[in-house]
Amino acid sequence: MNIDKIMNKQVHTCRPDDSLNTAAQLMWERDIGCVPVLDFGGKAIGMITDRDICMSAYITGLPLAAQTVSQAMSKSVHCIRASQSIDAAEALMRSKQVRRLPVTDEAGKVVGIVSLNDLALAAGKEPTRALKPDQLTATLASICQPRANSAARA
Repeated sequence: MNIDKIMNKQVHTCRPDDSLNTAAQLMWERDIGCVPVLDFGGKAIGMITDRDICMSAYITGLPLAAQTVSQAMSKSVHCIRASQSIDAAEALMRSKQVRRLPVTDEAGKVVGIVSLNDLALAAGKEPTRALKPDQLTATLASICQPRANSAARA
């Protein structure tokens, strides 16, 4: 099964010059915890999470309206094509320790987003497919492992 069968096609995005207030409001209103950051051509150049916003406010002491998305976003973004398999998404999430992947078309434009939740729901609906519950458990365990540089923050 390919990603286009399980991805969320109503992906909400922001731009790097948007304020953190704008990104936070979008997340609040849409009940989402992460949005891809797009350039003006529709390609992902970053990801911003609700945690990124909170930590930026804490570290800088500035109001969200005074900060831009580009100041707090992760510039390391890992995408997957809509035509790729669910197994490929799961493997990428596991290796990069991410919970969400922007989904792109052949031109690299964002057309959706797939999350760990989407994988779990797909595994529950079709337990006979290639992504078995033990593989999903391994992916979740891998994603939840502390990253090497996270100890430096403690």
